[in-house]
Amino acid sequence: MNPMTTYADLSTQTGIALPPLLSDLLASGKTVYGPDWADTWRQRCLQDPPLFMSWQDFEWIDAEASREIIEGWLHPGAQNGRSFLPFAQSGAGDAWCLTPLDTHGVGVALVLHDDEASSVSHACFDDFVCAGFLQAFADLSDQLDDFSQPEALQLLRADVAQAARFMTQELGDYLQDFCRRPLGIRPWRDGPRARVRQVASLISQDELAAELDRLPAVDLSFPVVARWEVRSVEEGGTRPGPAPEPAKIDWRTLAADPLQKMAAIRACQSEHGCSLGQAKAMVDQYIGGSVNAHA
Repeated sequence: MNPMTTYADLSTQTGIALPPLLSDLLASGKTVYGPDWADTWRQRCLQDPPLFMSWQDFEWIDAEASREIIEGWLHPGAQNGRSFLPFAQSGAGDAWCLTPLDTHGVGVALVLHDDEASSVSHACFDDFVCAGFLQAFADLSDQLDDFSQPEALQLLRADVAQAARFMTQELGDYLQDFCRRPLGIRPWRDGPRARVRQVASLISQDELAAELDRLPAVDLSFPVVARWEVRSVEEGGTRPGPAPEPAKIDWRTLAADPLQKMAAIRACQSEHGCSLGQAKAMVDQYIGGSVNAHA
């Protein structure tokens, strides 16, 4: 472990240039939660929040954590030659990353930890930041789990104000204009078939969609090798690539041990692609046949 790893080092190693806005945000110290976060988070959120604290499911990572993600998962040897520079993550372990575009720019992608493909969501880091705040304006539900409506609005406005100090004046003014609106209750639908729910927001879902449509569209998807299938760049001194699959234990072997019956049923289900009930019947039949054979 190298505690002196910096994002500048990772930029050099990956060949991915840090966008000026991201570089300034990282240098500000406002992307660091600190060791006392568990005890002070509420007070800090209301007085001096870390950047993007008003966003849903977003957590900054430091350069050392980024290095570990690169070396253990998102390195070119494992990801079909594509390079990534992670800077944040979701609670599920998905990684927000910089990644090169086909047009020689640097886009932002959310690399999903449990899917076979991901895509570039924004053509540049500034667009990513703009979209993140627009989404925060449209639904403050997450913040209302811990804060009152006035407190949630206070947090959002403080977050935008301090982020705007590092943005272009045009982008900062654009986002600050939304913050001057009063908080209201508006309908929100999480998907085409989802039930409508009422959320506290500064803008409607339709206005959010219209504002997001103003950002440049990006059409770039790429395959992703799952984290658990990847061999670390430091492992074994061999060329990085997918790790070998572990040896599979036959369900019949598991069925011989009464304590492993459920494991046997799951293994049988996986092998035959059947339902859990069908797998249980097969295992019971196998166990019964084995008992009769030894009677």
